[in-house]
Amino acid sequence: MGLASLLAGLIMMLCGINAYRGRWRKWLQPGLIPRVDSYVGLGLLYGGIGFCLAPLSALLADSNSPRALTAVVVSLAIGGILVWLLSTAWLPRFMRPRWVKVKQGSSDLFPANPGAR
Repeated sequence: MGLASLLAGLIMMLCGINAYRGRWRKWLQPGLIPRVDSYVGLGLLYGGIGFCLAPLSALLADSNSPRALTAVVVSLAIGGILVWLLSTAWLPRFMRPRWVKVKQGSSDLFPANPGAR
């Protein structure tokens, strides 16, 4: 099971990296929920990290490793998977790459009064 999680995590991470770099843009469409933007492509990076860390966290929990290290790895794995799930409906603006903000016409990039100084 650990090998399957690691393989799935690596594939998800590669897809997420391509989404962040802008090489894979087809996923940027209206979300699964009407009038809610979905960022599943970007969330794949974080989900992939979580899936890759899951076997490591299980290994650390079974071995005689420090509890603090195990807690950190488990927290990162769960956090990555939760961000991936959250990305189906929302992703914080700071986690979106510039090309997504440009495509969506973000107010961060385009001031309300561009001619005013």
